[in-house]
Amino acid sequence: MNYQEQEMHEHKMHEHIKESENKLDLASLFPAKGDDRRPPDWLGRALIYVAIVTFVSIFLWFAWNSISFIVFDVVISIFIALAMEPLVVRLIKHGWRRGVASGFTLTGLLVVISLLLALFGNLFAQQVVSMVMGLPDLYNQFANFVLHYTGFKMPNIEQLGMEILKHVQTSWVVDFAGQALNTTWGLMTVLLDLLTIIMVTYYISAAGPAMRRSMCRWMNPQAQRRFLFIWSVVQEQISSFLFSRIILAAINAVGTAIFLIVMNIPYWLPLSLFCGIVSQFVPTIGGYLGGALPILVAWGSNGFGAAVATLIFITIYQQIENMVISPKISEKTMDLNPAVAFISVLVMGAVFGALGAFLALPVTASLQAIFRVCTKQYSLVSSPLMNDPHPDHTSIIVRCVEAIGRKFMNPMSESVHRVMKGTSSRISLNEDILYWYKQAYVSDSDDANSSKVSSNDSDQTDVLATMPISREILDAVNKDIAKRKVDSENKDSPKAKLQVGESKIVNNTKNTKNSKSNVKNNPRSGWKR
Repeated sequence: MNYQEQEMHEHKMHEHIKESENKLDLASLFPAKGDDRRPPDWLGRALIYVAIVTFVSIFLWFAWNSISFIVFDVVISIFIALAMEPLVVRLIKHGWRRGVASGFTLTGLLVVISLLLALFGNLFAQQVVSMVMGLPDLYNQFANFVLHYTGFKMPNIEQLGMEILKHVQTSWVVDFAGQALNTTWGLMTVLLDLLTIIMVTYYISAAGPAMRRSMCRWMNPQAQRRFLFIWSVVQEQISSFLFSRIILAAINAVGTAIFLIVMNIPYWLPLSLFCGIVSQFVPTIGGYLGGALPILVAWGSNGFGAAVATLIFITIYQQIENMVISPKISEKTMDLNPAVAFISVLVMGAVFGALGAFLALPVTASLQAIFRVCTKQYSLVSSPLMNDPHPDHTSIIVRCVEAIGRKFMNPMSESVHRVMKGTSSRISLNEDILYWYKQAYVSDSDDANSSKVSSNDSDQTDVLATMPISREILDAVNKDIAKRKVDSENKDSPKAKLQVGESKIVNNTKNTKNSKSNVKNNPRSGWKR
């Protein structure tokens, strides 16, 4: 009987378990720690990140047309504030408060721009209109020149007029004008944009340290060091680039304007501004593009001789600028490959118009610096694809070129300023950047760095090449390491040991004499125990 009751009890328990399994278990939605059904800890954060990214993407997709002008105003303000930072810091070092220094610098910038517009604004507009109206005559003169010397007949300007207006989409000036007409549709909108840029620029510049402190409060100490290092690199890239390029563009424009006025070439103001801006902000071929338009206008207005004279002037000025002016104004260059720089200008100019082309180089250099800091690099494997093959024999042409290089080019390059040697292999670093670099990458890994320093030269070169720091700093580090090695070798030499021994003997003799004199002068020296 007991056996039957036990069997019935087990049967009821089994049915109860089946019924409970079919019911919804709300506790399984929030299992406790240690439960196998509990999801990993990172899943919640990942879902939050996905939700934030999705919400921001949807918001930007639907609201971009309404907030795009505000975004562009803020971007312009950030770059102006970073360009003002060296002047603001210099005033702060002379005892000025940051708010007053930022306001004074921004006011001075606005005064200079207002004076330039008041002096040359009307003249610039008149000359631009006259130059555009004179383009058909310039084209006809060029077509007659080609027909006279080559026999090729170019199409008439009447046939090309509408086609040019329909298909020319690569002019950043036209693109900029279109954006200006679309975004600044009235005087109130223009004033609102200017007021927004001025106010945001002032607040970013005046609240620089406070803004960085508020950002760093949400980071751990190591992340703070890296954030400050990245901030220093980006600020140095943008401020030094914009500051130096604006000065070089102004010097170029003034020099070109003086030459065009002396040569009595019309439209000297827009031509000089075009030459100065394009030559400085378009990499690699900017000097040629900037000088092409003045040469064509001089050819069409004053003849072939004036065009040749303009070409000679632009060529000579470019050499003077590269050898004399540029090294004194921008002592270090950005760490950016020329091909990457040129492509970045084309891409950002096509996407964001004239503003994107203007800011393409500092933005690309900053992104590259951030990428180098935030990513890990590895040593290279040995492969024939890593280097060019060794030549089997040297041709006569190569030997002649090498001889010319040894006799003439090498002595000339040794006398050229260091900035002109490899102008795309370094970035500018000041003391603040070096400090934060040491804090972020040296202080927490002293043992690793000491092992790297004690390694061989090839490993040392690979390690140093991956660091986003100046080549001049690396040269100074290598010289310091070599000096320490020489000092250590001199200390270990027999001659140095003999000199150290002789100095010790001399010091011991002096100490003995001093002790004897002290004994003689001591009144208790004759007392014995």
